[in-house]
Amino acid sequence: MTLKERIIKEAGTLFYQYGIKSVSMDDLASSLGISKRTLYENFKDKEEVLLTYLADIRDERNNKVFEVIERSANMIEVFLYFIEFHKKKELPSIKFYEDIYKYYPRIYKLIQKDVETNKVYIKKYLQQGIDQGYIRENLNVDVAAFLVEESTYTYIRAAYLEKPPFSFQELFFTMMVNFIRGISTNKGIEIIDNYLTNKTNENN
Repeated sequence: MTLKERIIKEAGTLFYQYGIKSVSMDDLASSLGISKRTLYENFKDKEEVLLTYLADIRDERNNKVFEVIERSANMIEVFLYFIEFHKKKELPSIKFYEDIYKYYPRIYKLIQKDVETNKVYIKKYLQQGIDQGYIRENLNVDVAAFLVEESTYTYIRAAYLEKPPFSFQELFFTMMVNFIRGISTNKGIEIIDNYLTNKTNENN
């Protein structure tokens, strides 16, 4: 791992845990065991660190999507893979989202642009699922793609609950499995129900 990669990885961990504003470049340098001068030799400021981190996440996600689609038999398997993947993924604190919105308007606009791009791809994948016979033909793919992308805001709203009676991973899993099942044909539902049965057996 290069020094730049180490910096980005550590920054992501700190940003996710504490938010962005409360993590200084001094904090980041100290956490890495390097001088602040070395840090500034690689990144001009914290905004560039954040931007690079978000770009790396986006590229990693996109590459993984293409890889999973290539090896999967149908789009239901693809959706289930990513439900499972995100269920295990570390989620950022609410401060992470709040700080981007409040203090980094340029990056917030880039994220919104990325969301719109994602919707185009999600509509394409939903249409593939329809063509394969696993997703209902009468599905409004524009609405479905919008709901998938906006699911992030459900997590954000839930993060404000003082003592939620569920984990955020459980929230995401329940929300997305039921959503995918609801838009599936009988053929798609069979795959999802087999997946849920296997999950139940694993937990028993």
